[in-house]
Amino acid sequence: MKTKLFVALLLSSVLLFHAASAIPMGNLVVTAKPEKNSLETSEIPVIIGMVTDQASRPIAEALVNISTLHGTQKIVTDADGKFRYQFAESVPPNQYIVNIKAQKDGYGVGLGKTTFFVKGVPVPSQIFKTVSGDKINKDPTASKILKNIELAKKKQAAQEQKLKEIEAQKKFLDEQRNLANLDLQKDLQGFLVQFDPFTPRNAYASFVTQVNATFQSVFWGQFNFTEQKHNDGLAAKYQVLQNGGSYGDARKAYIQKATTHRNEIIKVNNDLNIKYGFANKDTQSKFDSYGKLPRTK
Repeated sequence: MKTKLFVALLLSSVLLFHAASAIPMGNLVVTAKPEKNSLETSEIPVIIGMVTDQASRPIAEALVNISTLHGTQKIVTDADGKFRYQFAESVPPNQYIVNIKAQKDGYGVGLGKTTFFVKGVPVPSQIFKTVSGDKINKDPTASKILKNIELAKKKQAAQEQKLKEIEAQKKFLDEQRNLANLDLQKDLQGFLVQFDPFTPRNAYASFVTQVNATFQSVFWGQFNFTEQKHNDGLAAKYQVLQNGGSYGDARKAYIQKATTHRNEIIKVNNDLNIKYGFANKDTQSKFDSYGKLPRTK
């Protein structure tokens, strides 16, 4: 019985270690856009978005950094993984780029970017005075102001045309990106369905079905213990990475926390045998640190 239990515990450890090596938790995914792509100068810009994992599951309470020319602001996603950032006030005419970074313990950093436009062309401040009739052509200052106004109008018209072209191109790219994302999600869902029987828990379940039903609860107790060790290792690994440590240090931290020692295996077997009525506490306490009963003279 002890040999079988030891083999089962080793098997669960191998399955979990393989899962940690093959399918690590990936970077967060950030999607963001302005509530309005093109604004009037009186309107206040608003950025909305969402943070998910690689499987498109929303991530709540992720820390989101919004970086603009006005500095960086921090907000947190809601229960649905969504966030909304409103500028403190309206901004002058220009094209604006907003950089977004999302973070949460246990995940890699997610990055995103979006843009918006504020219509209009700034006109240099001038000292205006009232000039009428033919005096306009004779007044150098008034004539210069009129020329600047005409130039500003032309620049504004050219910029608005450029904005329309950029918006049309952006809309086309967004549509193509959405189509590509739909195809990716279909492929990902198909992969997850195909992979499901080979997850550590499902693969172990297949193994346990071959064990006498009387002892299956013991085997599952061992798997749960090993899974907890694996999760402790992952937590230690990500903590090192979050603190700026190297991947080598993170791997060492994982191994240190996830490694199961012989004396731990023996204690787990003892506790499980007692818990499920396969041995009493007095008998189990007689096994030495090597899992053997002392010889009697």
